[in-house]
Amino acid sequence: MEGCTRLVHVHPSLGVLKRLKLLNLRGCKSLRSLPTKIGMESLETLILSGCSNLARFPEIDGKMEHLKTLDLSDCYKVEYLPENLHQAESLEELDLRKTAIKEPPSFISQLKNLKILSFDGCKGPSKLKGNLLSLFKVSQRGRMNSIAPMLPSLFGLSSLTKLKLRNCNLGEGDISSAISCLSSLTSLDLNGNNFNSIPASLAQLSKLEDLSLSNCGLFNIGEGDIPSDSGLSSLRELDLNGNNFTSIPASLARLSNLQYLGVCNCRELETLPVLLARKTSDWKHNWSYFVAINCYRLAENMSAITLLKRHIKVD
Repeated sequence: MEGCTRLVHVHPSLGVLKRLKLLNLRGCKSLRSLPTKIGMESLETLILSGCSNLARFPEIDGKMEHLKTLDLSDCYKVEYLPENLHQAESLEELDLRKTAIKEPPSFISQLKNLKILSFDGCKGPSKLKGNLLSLFKVSQRGRMNSIAPMLPSLFGLSSLTKLKLRNCNLGEGDISSAISCLSSLTSLDLNGNNFNSIPASLAQLSKLEDLSLSNCGLFNIGEGDIPSDSGLSSLRELDLNGNNFTSIPASLARLSNLQYLGVCNCRELETLPVLLARKTSDWKHNWSYFVAINCYRLAENMSAITLLKRHIKVD
């Protein structure tokens, strides 16, 4: 039923289809309601992405123990998830980007098999529930919004491999050392947040391969922000596009597995370290990408252009 733009209501009988494994209602923009309860025992994938008029997610009747993927992205009016969703013990992917969910789901720490969590463009709750162990803390100074977004505790989610927290208004000091509990994390997307420098706590993510900090307002990346060989040693892709720093520290050369570095639209970037340029010739046998589109001040710096010509190949 994907893309059925005239679909407004779904018949209650749909909610009791015991053998249904996939329900895809992506892009059903006129859909306003689902059955009050759903008890589809065999359901593995539920896609509601783009159901922009859906106001309420139904209660769960039964365990739905086979559910692996729940996509609610762009369901702007959905404000909460039922508490008994914690019974979906097999859930691996939960996408809550651009919903109206403000109170963090208190059951999320019980989803031990969760591998991918996306929380994008959230405004945050009025207050944090006292029983939650929060990975992030309120830091309101210098924020456009009066209340910084709060996220549920992620402690114990050892299976989590991908975490997307775009445009969540996170700021300096919000990411605590508790992030080390996410020991399986390989991809972290923090695009559109508010950091002066790379959060030091990220150095504890030894398995992290993909880190995105684009459009975060970074203006100070010092030598100490790139940890020693023990921290971020697995990093392959580093996205720093759209930030305000003037230079890249030579310590970036410590990231021996790095294959992609993005600094597009870093309009204040003026210089590249010699060690970084040398490192491009050492980055494994895989082709390495350094992308610096719209870095106007860098283009004016002849020494930087010389380094690019000498050390970076173009296919």
